[in-house]
Amino acid sequence: MAALENAGLSEDFMKTPRFRIAGAMYYITTVVYGRLKIFTKPSFIIPLIDSLNFYRYQHKIKLIGYVIMLDHFHIIVYPENEKAITDFMRDFKRFTSGRIARQAELEGNTDWLEHFRQAGSKTNRAEMKVWQDHFWEVCVYSENFLNQKLNYIHLNPVRGGLVPEPGLYPYSSFRNYHLEDHSLIEIDQDWW
Repeated sequence: MAALENAGLSEDFMKTPRFRIAGAMYYITTVVYGRLKIFTKPSFIIPLIDSLNFYRYQHKIKLIGYVIMLDHFHIIVYPENEKAITDFMRDFKRFTSGRIARQAELEGNTDWLEHFRQAGSKTNRAEMKVWQDHFWEVCVYSENFLNQKLNYIHLNPVRGGLVPEPGLYPYSSFRNYHLEDHSLIEIDQDWW
């Protein structure tokens, strides 16, 4: 994982035992299996936004920030309880896997479907596998660290060469914070 490797971490780091602090926020990263770049058009991105919105209410998680990149996404969440993160990510990844696979089938994307099937058979965890098994989380321990992580995710599309400035990227909470654009999803700015 490039993002983890750049931070000096390996994919094995994502498998380490988790500890959570009640009342803390979390910065979470999850990656498409094999880093396949599937989030290239709205038909594959909108299911993520829709599911993010649904499961945040179902699991009582406040959404503080997000960005959807081509092969991964980052979110900053504030859970009502520490168990909510695992349940949220499990349900979110399970549901979006099915939606993404069905969309690939509808659009006749046989290469992606074959990739999902091979990933499923390789891991023996599902017939079709879209996401890597684990996700990476970091406790957001201060307001300064929160601002650092928000800046990181908001500048990610610029660093990735997707847009020249963050306000031009539609799939990021930058638009919520800086342009008052809540058309895709609302951000919980009342978490404090």
